[in-house]
Amino acid sequence: MMTLPMPENETERLKWLHESRILDTPPEDLFDEVTCMAADLCGAPVAAIILIDAERQWFKSIVGYDVRETPRDAAFCAHTILQSDILIVPDARHDERFAQNPFVIGAPSVRFYAGAPLITSEGYALGSLCILDLKPRSLTAEQQVILRMLARQVASRIELQRQLIVQQQLIDESSSAQASLKQSEERLKEAQSLAQMGSWEFEIATRRISWSDELFHLLELAPSDGEPSIERLRTFYHPDDAVMQAEIAGRSIETGEPFEFDIRVMRRDGSLRWMHSMGRAVRGADGSVHRLVGTLMNIHERRMADDALRESENRLSMVLEKGRFSAWRLDLASNEFIGANAPAKALFGLSPDAAFTRADYLGAVHPDDRAYVQESMQATLEAARYTEAEFRVVWPDGSIHWLSARGSAIFGDDGQPVGVSGVMHDITDRKWAEAQREQALREAEERADRDPLTGLWNHRAFHKRLEEEAARSERDGGALTVAMIDVDNFQFFNDAYGHVIGDDVLRAVGARLQSMCRPYDTIARFGGDEFVLILPAAETTSRIEIERRLQDGLRGLAYTPAGSEISVPISATIGVSTFARESSDRHEVIRLADERLRRAKTGAEVETEADQVRATMTTTLEGFSMLDALVTAVDNKDRYTRRHSEDVMAYCLTIARAMGMSEEEQTTIGVAALLHDVGKIGVPDAVLRKPGRLTDFEYEAIQHHPQMGAAIVSTVAGLEAALDAVRHHHERWDGDGYPSGLSGTDIPLIARMMAVADAFSAMTTDRPYRLGMPPAKALSILENGAGSQWDPSCVRVFLQSFAAECERSRAA
Repeated sequence: MMTLPMPENETERLKWLHESRILDTPPEDLFDEVTCMAADLCGAPVAAIILIDAERQWFKSIVGYDVRETPRDAAFCAHTILQSDILIVPDARHDERFAQNPFVIGAPSVRFYAGAPLITSEGYALGSLCILDLKPRSLTAEQQVILRMLARQVASRIELQRQLIVQQQLIDESSSAQASLKQSEERLKEAQSLAQMGSWEFEIATRRISWSDELFHLLELAPSDGEPSIERLRTFYHPDDAVMQAEIAGRSIETGEPFEFDIRVMRRDGSLRWMHSMGRAVRGADGSVHRLVGTLMNIHERRMADDALRESENRLSMVLEKGRFSAWRLDLASNEFIGANAPAKALFGLSPDAAFTRADYLGAVHPDDRAYVQESMQATLEAARYTEAEFRVVWPDGSIHWLSARGSAIFGDDGQPVGVSGVMHDITDRKWAEAQREQALREAEERADRDPLTGLWNHRAFHKRLEEEAARSERDGGALTVAMIDVDNFQFFNDAYGHVIGDDVLRAVGARLQSMCRPYDTIARFGGDEFVLILPAAETTSRIEIERRLQDGLRGLAYTPAGSEISVPISATIGVSTFARESSDRHEVIRLADERLRRAKTGAEVETEADQVRATMTTTLEGFSMLDALVTAVDNKDRYTRRHSEDVMAYCLTIARAMGMSEEEQTTIGVAALLHDVGKIGVPDAVLRKPGRLTDFEYEAIQHHPQMGAAIVSTVAGLEAALDAVRHHHERWDGDGYPSGLSGTDIPLIARMMAVADAFSAMTTDRPYRLGMPPAKALSILENGAGSQWDPSCVRVFLQSFAAECERSRAA
């Protein structure tokens, strides 16, 4: 730990501190109130008033942590007293002065510190008022002002306490000196000089007054300036105070009672000094008052400190009132709130003169919060740190308000709690704002989860609801049915009547589904012209029966064009699968329903080879269903993708079998073919669907999809052998391809095979903006491009296999 520098006035500072005996005196209640307010107003879990002596730091008051003293070299405060303003350490871990501090690297793991030095009027930094937090943070400008104000209040109170101690010492010493005046005159003079106090004696009969040397000094006179007199003394008094002094002295002569008052004294330069006058009457043998004796003490610094303290308290009161804060203290013996002022009672809707006991306090708490408040108060009494609670109170007029209360226990000399002190403020506006934000958030989430066209749940909300329902199904052991619904010939409505009518058709289908389903079913628009249902509690109903009921419910739906008597029927194709019964993977359930929908759409009742590969990989390879779902997502963006991937798989397997590849190699290339375009999930829809020539920027976006696809596929363990095909299926034999510009046999064989299959499928498949070319023309292009764009051997094998397949078809 680094060596700590010392304040320049360290010797005088320590002397002042020990003469004040502040280290030996018990802490004032004010100190506990200040630390509680500092913690609450600055939003910190720990606050403390700390004094620094030669070797240690002493905690005069602390909330939030239980400690009384620590070595000085581990004290943040030892750095605070080196400066005149607040020391702020946002994160102690990143400050070389504190990074190795035991309270940073060990318990309580301090991260944030802010300390305002306690500076006396003589410039001695005694310690600090500080706050600590266990997380990095900062202080607002207003919080810094509050911390400075509270620190000045504590410093002024310490100075006042020192003055009172010194004054009491001097008074005690003066009384002892009067008992043996001759033996202690020099000591009295020294004490009077230290205390800036002079003595006087007034003989009533002769009106003669005698002054001590120190009184001459206080009045800035020399003994050579002439004999003192009562009239001369009064010339030093402020005119407004001279009459008061004469009245008090006269009353003491009449009654013999002692007197004490503060008075202003004029200095030679015209400035004023506050003095404190004390005196008493001395009776003679006849019982009458013969003389007055007393002292005059310089209290100017103390009065200035008191004025500053009052100003600080007034400013703090204004800050508290502005923030609707109120300090409070509960006395456990009387069960009454001590010093419960008008602002405190106003928090409960009470008038300033209303009674306010613990019973009144708890009686005003909302019934639903009362047990919580009592538990929090009990926790405060049992804890060695402050606790906080937020609760509602019911005002006499019936209105409900939110309060925040922070407090810490006050312990007596026997270690038992004698009270609770803290601060409380109104947070009704904050709670209202929080409720408004929560309501706005709920409404925003509702809007984000709704399809704007149909008002049904959207694609994102569907997956969230499916996850919730699947978890409930697993927990309760019930079945969960997913039904995919695709509007037949929807493109016809858009093309023939326009997109506005197409939107009306989608809304009509959505409304019919809502009327058919149960309140707890989930109806969502999955995308485009597809809808999806989540049907819980369908254990006793077969998949075929559900499809039949849905078809029956949609039957009769039609659109009648304006001015026409003929209605156009609206029909739909349905695919259904069941969670848990057919698969415990919800992504696989969606895939099965979508696959059945597709087969029903095309009239294919038997599963294809692609279906079989998907089923095998889903059950044997964790994560494959996620990749296949991404392919489905791409297909939702561009309907060409899934059919194209399945065709590419079939053509790849044709080449692989003709080349005599093993079953394992065939499986690898089949899986790679199904996933080879998954990287298009990152390509903008407008680029995927663009019917014309791509711009350079758009072409560059397309060129990224093989690398993106390889990155996605690589996240699933077990598919490493397929990565070459996904990454390099757009390379060219002559090296002009992408993404790596490989050529010839440097291109992996699996990628060369897929390049031929991918090109043939792309050329022969219909797209929304063009028809596919005849197979013969595509084969001719492949043949002409062999040796430049494609591997000649792969093209030759594919041409031979395709010709053989055509021959078998003609023979059949």
